Amino acid sequence: AGMAELQLRLSLLRLLLMVSAGASNGLGIHGLQRGAVLSTRTIARAPTACSSEAMAVRAPLRMLGPYTALALTFPKLATAEQRARGDAGVSLDFVVDTAANVNTISAQVARDLDLATVGTQPGGVGAGGALAGGTTYMLGECELGDLPKEERFALMSGLTASALPVASPSGAGLLGAAFLFAFRGGVEFDWGSSGDASGTSSTANAATQAASVPSLTLFGDTRGSERLAKGLCEVPAQQLPESGLVSVDLTVNGVDVPALLDTGSPITVLNAAAARAARLEMPLAEATTLNPFQAAKAALETARLMATGELTMIGGKDGPIRLRKIAQKASIALGDAQMGEGRPYVGELPGLAALGGLGAEAGPAAVLGTDVLRQRRRLVLRDGKVYV
Repeated sequence: AGMAELQLRLSLLRLLLMVSAGASNGLGIHGLQRGAVLSTRTIARAPTACSSEAMAVRAPLRMLGPYTALALTFPKLATAEQRARGDAGVSLDFVVDTAANVNTISAQVARDLDLATVGTQPGGVGAGGALAGGTTYMLGECELGDLPKEERFALMSGLTASALPVASPSGAGLLGAAFLFAFRGGVEFDWGSSGDASGTSSTANAATQAASVPSLTLFGDTRGSERLAKGLCEVPAQQLPESGLVSVDLTVNGVDVPALLDTGSPITVLNAAAARAARLEMPLAEATTLNPFQAAKAALETARLMATGELTMIGGKDGPIRLRKIAQKASIALGDAQMGEGRPYVGELPGLAALGGLGAEAGPAAVLGTDVLRQRRRLVLRDGKVYV
């Protein structure tokens, strides 16, 4: 029966057109290294919310702490130990980050795998701000690592990534917007569900467990993917001209704020101008002092705030960036989709410069993270549009 099912799957495969820099799912490709193409091997049909005619592959998403990651297997790469015994095949976890316009990899991982250098990246853009340039490495052919071994295929060849100063908050690196935009039919994030499966049959329980696992579905062509948006709300969005990143309209307390769409951020961050425009009570700034006793007390208070999630710090190229939660909940919406109430953070993320959101004279700007995006089951990027 397993062989018959495999033969049936093979009979349904369609040839996926090669995608090079310049072809996309409606959003322009920025930062996709030359030579990286989707494999001419087909993408298999996967059960999706769209038409049964859609040619797609669904891969489970891993959670690396609060970060959403995709496992990729590189059958031709090897560690030093593997090379010594004539073996090969490495699996790496990459955070899927719509607010990065380049793929990145940890410099340590690149050294451990003895990756070939193929050039230098002049720099990129992320929510943490402009990224200084770094060496670009060839990763080569990749497969979706969390698919059953017998269902794996060469998803993409010639994949490269750059070892930038801030390669990734977790995992081996980042898969940026260019990777996602390479799929002509679009991509669908399914954040999963947490339904209670107690008291159900083993079959129903397995289905419930499968539905609870976050996944990323990649659509190889546009045919059949037009129904992806069925039942979803379109979010006003645009692609920023220089970085190629996606900006959406985030509504906070009835006030529209331009926000970077950022699946690589577990939190939503407003700048001070956005917080004021939305009539939010600003968190108190931490006082600075030269008194050692007061400094020690302030350090203890900082530790307490971080432990409770009221304060967080993220890495930036010029050092840690402090972000504070707003004091009271605010209503949040994306287009016609009501996202409930939440307490976003307030701070001056360097990446907000892409929206003109830095400095004393800056207008309202935000980074839209997965804490808000997960309030809707699905996020779809297709044909230059965003749906939730």
